[in-house]
Amino acid sequence: MHALQRQVLRTLQERRAQLLLPAVLLLPLFVLVIYLLVEVTKVSIAKVRHQFALDNAAYSQMTTVSVFLNAVGLLNGPLPYRVMRTYNEPLQLVDKSRKYRGQDNLTVFDLFFQAGAVPTIASDYEWGKNKPPKPTSTDWGVHYIKRGDWDDEEKKAYDRSEWEKETPAAIKEAVVLMNKDIVDKHYVAAKQVGLPAIKAYLNTYVQVGDTFNLQKDLYQKLIKNAGIFREGYYLNVDDCKKGDCARQSAGRLVPYLSIPTKRQEADDLIVYVSASDMAGGTGGAIEIPLKMSEMGAEPLFLFAYPDGTGRSHLRQLKRGVTLKQNFPLPKNHFNINLAGKYKPYVRNRVIMSCPRTNNNCVWPNPLPKYNVILRP
Repeated sequence: MHALQRQVLRTLQERRAQLLLPAVLLLPLFVLVIYLLVEVTKVSIAKVRHQFALDNAAYSQMTTVSVFLNAVGLLNGPLPYRVMRTYNEPLQLVDKSRKYRGQDNLTVFDLFFQAGAVPTIASDYEWGKNKPPKPTSTDWGVHYIKRGDWDDEEKKAYDRSEWEKETPAAIKEAVVLMNKDIVDKHYVAAKQVGLPAIKAYLNTYVQVGDTFNLQKDLYQKLIKNAGIFREGYYLNVDDCKKGDCARQSAGRLVPYLSIPTKRQEADDLIVYVSASDMAGGTGGAIEIPLKMSEMGAEPLFLFAYPDGTGRSHLRQLKRGVTLKQNFPLPKNHFNINLAGKYKPYVRNRVIMSCPRTNNNCVWPNPLPKYNVILRP
């Protein structure tokens, strides 16, 4: 008996025995720590997944707005200007001593630009023949012809300063598309020059207007009920129903997706051709009124602009719209309802801006440089 006691005593005095007892006592604590690490990891994974889903959905949805506005900015001047500059057929003077404002070598482009029918890019607003803007430019300077020596008749017919406002007045009078004085002094023969030039101009702006309509229709479909936002969120998580996903954050974003834009258009137009179709004739301009509705077409598109509601939304989008989305947490081994107790959520701030203080780069002076930024 004494020998057994001595053996037990020696065993307890050994180092391994001294470690055994604390290890047995600490084993439950180690298991608890492992469980806690597993549960914390599950919570972190859920948060990261929902944060990515929110960021991805917000960026994708807001990009549909920026793409539309950039497209309208291009259609509002840079695109038709580049097309019209290709119409560089020279005009022949009737009397070389009667040059238009002392200029010769005018082209078909001048017929329309000098009438305020197409804008140009900075910085020559008298003749409009400018180089493309630099990629880094933050102001393309898109304006119609500007002259300081208009007479009353010219100013009334060709000055477009009333158009270059955030809210231009609706066009009620006939719009003159060609410069009468240029036609007076050049051979703008109906068959050889006049009608092809008029057809080219109308065709350009009709296609620009059709493109605007298509872009607008597509844009309105893409922002309806924040469908892209909801779909993008749903595809990146596995714990929400497709029809009910991200309702909270989508509801906050929906009002700012709509940037209502209006067409500035004209139904009554005036063009000119030469009175003489033959070189050596007396020249002179014949006025030809055109009415788009009588030709079976919608009014001629000139440009589009955001209305008051749209401009208000643009100002808010420059400051940013904060999105917050609560999300569920997976079940845990401790049967604690963490979601109900702590109400976890993810958030971000989505910004859509362009290089203008009022964030209106659509009209006037369009600049197709809207960009989408996400911030925490």
